[in-house]
Amino acid sequence: MQKSYRNILLFVFALGLLVSLPLLGHITKDSQYYGFKTDLEVPVLPGYDAEAERLRLVFFGYQHCGTVCPLQLMNLKELHKRLMQQPVNFVFVTLDPERDSQQELDQIMSAMGENFYAVRPETQAEAQALAMGFSEYAGKVTAAEGYDFNHGARIYAVTPDNRRHLLYVTPELDLDRVEADIERLLAGLKGRNLK
Repeated sequence: MQKSYRNILLFVFALGLLVSLPLLGHITKDSQYYGFKTDLEVPVLPGYDAEAERLRLVFFGYQHCGTVCPLQLMNLKELHKRLMQQPVNFVFVTLDPERDSQQELDQIMSAMGENFYAVRPETQAEAQALAMGFSEYAGKVTAAEGYDFNHGARIYAVTPDNRRHLLYVTPELDLDRVEADIERLLAGLKGRNLK
């Protein structure tokens, strides 16, 4: 019994450590940023034309989400308004390609603003693998009307070379500080010909 208890504790510790890895960069590297500062390679977003060489703010969500997704989308819309003169795109990646059609997603992103784009992986498994490549957790769960997703609702700042530099873990953001972070990050990237 005691060995089983010890194994459970070890598993919980290991899981906690795994979940906290994306946050360690903030603790150990650069605390001048409001967001968690990291420098990790992330997967290429399928169907997203990165030719524009712009910083991307990436958010994983789904159209039927009634909790954190609308809040984060409103944060992104406000940031879009504040950063209109900056080379920043806003990319929504659906975790639910079975229910979210590309046409519906494109309509929603078009209504959000000119620099909003939707990425729809082919399958839910591909969406989950893509999310994991960003250190986003996303799990399909049974709900009263079919299914939902538990997901991190994080916003990721990704440079044109597919490196994640900033991470915001909550929809309760101080947008003034996020805006300052993005401007500071962009200033550090000036020599890279961002358009």
